[in-house]
Amino acid sequence: MDNIKPTPQVNPANVNGGKTVAENTAAKEAELNEPYLDKRTVTIAPVQLFSAYRNANKASIGPRKTVIGSSINSSRILSSNKGEVEAYFPELIGISPSHQEFTSHVKAYLNNISFNVNEKGTPLNISFRYNHKKDYLKIKEQEDKINAKRDAVARNNTSAIKDAIKVWVTEINELESTKYLYGRPENIEEYLIYRHCILYRDVAKDISLINSDASLRFYIRDENKEAERAKRLVDERRKAMRNFLALEASDKKRNAVYIQMIVNNNGNVGEAMLKSADEQVSALMSFLNESPDKFNNLFEDKNVEMKAFIESLISRGELIRPEYNQQISTADGTFIGSNMNEAVAYFNNPNNKNVLEAMQNKYKLF
Repeated sequence: MDNIKPTPQVNPANVNGGKTVAENTAAKEAELNEPYLDKRTVTIAPVQLFSAYRNANKASIGPRKTVIGSSINSSRILSSNKGEVEAYFPELIGISPSHQEFTSHVKAYLNNISFNVNEKGTPLNISFRYNHKKDYLKIKEQEDKINAKRDAVARNNTSAIKDAIKVWVTEINELESTKYLYGRPENIEEYLIYRHCILYRDVAKDISLINSDASLRFYIRDENKEAERAKRLVDERRKAMRNFLALEASDKKRNAVYIQMIVNNNGNVGEAMLKSADEQVSALMSFLNESPDKFNNLFEDKNVEMKAFIESLISRGELIRPEYNQQISTADGTFIGSNMNEAVAYFNNPNNKNVLEAMQNKYKLF
């Protein structure tokens, strides 16, 4: 008993950098309740190419100006949120919401928007002062989700990008229209011009659309977001390169990722499997460069080999998947699953081991 050492007492003040858990919690809570400035600038720039004459003589002619005017759709939407209108417009039009002509003055302001865009683009201060940092974090989380849906669309699918932009415009405007509850723009006039540009038909909300739509005269350039997007792309490509090198150690997984790439691109699996190993590797490298995030998702899919095996069986007619249905069954009509995930679960089930092994032995695919 004499050899038993007493348990040392821990001083809470020596934990977490000299602060107690309660003190750290209180400090974090205090930080979340502090005001916060989300500093942001976007540039509205023209997309048209200027004539050779203007380029040669612009010193004497002066910079060309293009104008963004009013829009019935934008005016209707921006004037529809009573709370937001009453929060922002008194400063712009000089009368209070209680004035009997307040609404008509708001509509007159929106119906007479005239914003000159310079040759090199005109910056807009869209910074927002939040009453509390926690409000900013809540809005930022929602904004990131909205942007992620748009960014997930394949860059080579113009039609899908246009559809995604329509959804983005609706959702981002709805989100922006709630921000008045949590703070105030640093520059109300420029912030509302930005909101107007989001809703304005002639302003491209995605640079990839500029060459596919002649009606687009301007585009929104968000330097912060472009920098973030570029960094994410670089990070994804680095990760994809590491994953690609890892595929060299496993022909089985490389074949699986290749087949799933073909499936995702709506290609013909049967024809793709006839390609040489070098051709398959070349196709994977192109896919990696164009869509590193999608390549990484395929590589990290723990069921990629099973999915590729099932797709291979479908291409050979051993399994049947109707053209306009996801259901998968055997050639003799035995039900496997109502979709790919259920088919994977079927073949991963130990009770169906004999069926799996019979198909594996027959085709020796994976």
